[in-house]
Amino acid sequence: MAAYDKLLDLIKDYFIELGFNPQYVSEYFSNAVFSEIASIRLANANVMIRNKTDRSSHQTHIAITGEMIDFFYPPEVFSKMDTETIEFRDVLVSRDNIKALKNLDVFVKDAFDIPFAEGRLTIGKRTQKQLQLSKKNALNSQCFNELRLGLYENDLLVLLKYRKDKRILAIGIPQTFYLDAFPNYADKYETNTYLRIPMV
Repeated sequence: MAAYDKLLDLIKDYFIELGFNPQYVSEYFSNAVFSEIASIRLANANVMIRNKTDRSSHQTHIAITGEMIDFFYPPEVFSKMDTETIEFRDVLVSRDNIKALKNLDVFVKDAFDIPFAEGRLTIGKRTQKQLQLSKKNALNSQCFNELRLGLYENDLLVLLKYRKDKRILAIGIPQTFYLDAFPNYADKYETNTYLRIPMV
């Protein structure tokens, strides 16, 4: 099984656990719908201030390095960017995902339709080799900041790129959930894992 298949299966299991129909979830989170996946295992420095275990760090952006930058920019575009520019990406976030991260009861109204809140997130170049995701929290949409407020150190922030849509789908998966499926997640995946999903 390919590495991206395992991550897609993890996402499917998570939404099935929330109460969505398994067949619908399987068809939605597929290589027919998505073309790229970026999975970020959050360090203490990557989480919002109130969620930090060590509050001596005031950083809240998420540093994106290596080939994961390609998820946001072609290399030739990124190389020419300046470090002052802040850009936006349209993002979708599941309200049920946010509720689950906050340990609130999730009541799925339609098991064959995941409702998403529409918003935006900020990105910007830090250095020639680093991109900042969530560069300006104050300029992010509330739904994306709410998702981040439900995430703690070692939780996963997973970003999916649609094949036929410029928007990004952002999903938060807690460590308690993914370690049940992948007890050795850290051995199989890098902290920042970027994978292209081929059509089959």
